[in-house]
Amino acid sequence: MFLQFFFLFLCFVALVVGVILLIVRKNKWPGAIMTSASAFLGIIFCGVFAVGIAFSGLSSDYSMMGNHSMMYDDLMDGSNYDDTNGEDDPYDGSEEYSEDEGYYADDYITYKVGQVAEFEDNVWINVTKLEKWPGDTDLDSPMAGYYVKATVTIENKGTRSATYYADDFLIYDNTGAEGDNAYKEDWREIVKPGTKVTKTVYFDVYGDGPFHVALYDVSWSGAVK
Repeated sequence: MFLQFFFLFLCFVALVVGVILLIVRKNKWPGAIMTSASAFLGIIFCGVFAVGIAFSGLSSDYSMMGNHSMMYDDLMDGSNYDDTNGEDDPYDGSEEYSEDEGYYADDYITYKVGQVAEFEDNVWINVTKLEKWPGDTDLDSPMAGYYVKATVTIENKGTRSATYYADDFLIYDNTGAEGDNAYKEDWREIVKPGTKVTKTVYFDVYGDGPFHVALYDVSWSGAVK
């Protein structure tokens, strides 16, 4: 590429010198010969230069088509196409995303069972007691030999209605393992301003107490009775 530009430059210089000899110096034959030769060589080098650029572009296109064809063949035969040039793939799946599970007291504002907690919009909620419940014929056998029945009071001292669901409440055993909502009573309660309701939530737990009943960022801890 550099040599081509260099020869084109020389042809341009020769053309200028030929014009000077032909017009300014009145040297017709030397000027004419130099002008003609430089113009002829310049045309040849320009043609060679253009052909070189064209072939370079075609070569690049064929190379890209070849790479795409290789990738397509690899995908069709079930193999993986590697475009990392041998580098380690930072997303090779060796570190899978996993959400932390279990109970951690630092994640909650903690209360004891029987203590009332204030929530948004001046709503006051209390897990008043935890009891063992043997279950009934509508449910499968409990994992720990019994269900945990949580009694919950919700009092709305605010000015707007508040809605809560039975499955808003979670439970964890003494090892931090999360239990399941047994859905003995799958309720949805709209607590109007100035009212107080009492609800029950039934849990199927893996281990023993003391248990931790959680609602959003608040938890109540205590043993079953």
